[in-house]
Amino acid sequence: MALRLLPILGATICLGLVQACSSLPRQLAPPQVELVELRLVQASFDGQRFAVRLQINNPNPVPIPVALVEFDVRLAGEGLLDGRSAASFTLPAGGSEVVDVEVFSNLISSATRLVGLMQRPANTLEYEIQGDVTLNVRFRDPLSFYHRGQVPLILPR
Repeated sequence: MALRLLPILGATICLGLVQACSSLPRQLAPPQVELVELRLVQASFDGQRFAVRLQINNPNPVPIPVALVEFDVRLAGEGLLDGRSAASFTLPAGGSEVVDVEVFSNLISSATRLVGLMQRPANTLEYEIQGDVTLNVRFRDPLSFYHRGQVPLILPR
């Protein structure tokens, strides 16, 4: 009796997987990710801790369930920050979400370099961000993104 139910169970699982995957279109435009705030939280000889604020825009006409955002940021053409979001969320169709991530880096290896970065006009830094948005949907490839821009560097008071 149990052996007769096995094909039915297999077909039910396959149909469930197909239905879960079909709720999103096959081709999704990648989200647009911008670094909108970079806050130096703490600086020591070991490295720096930064609070990074990302704005993630969904250009698609459907909501996107996001499991994880992983990214690398190159600041002022020099070092790298890398981070990942802590919680899953849903990007609304045609909307945006702000994600805060704390990262640690030894990007600025000397006080002289830190002072040099802080003396730029309006405390802004050029940046490049690239990474992947992993969907909270099985069997879907991550969506890759890339953006260049300028971000204000906010220093501790």
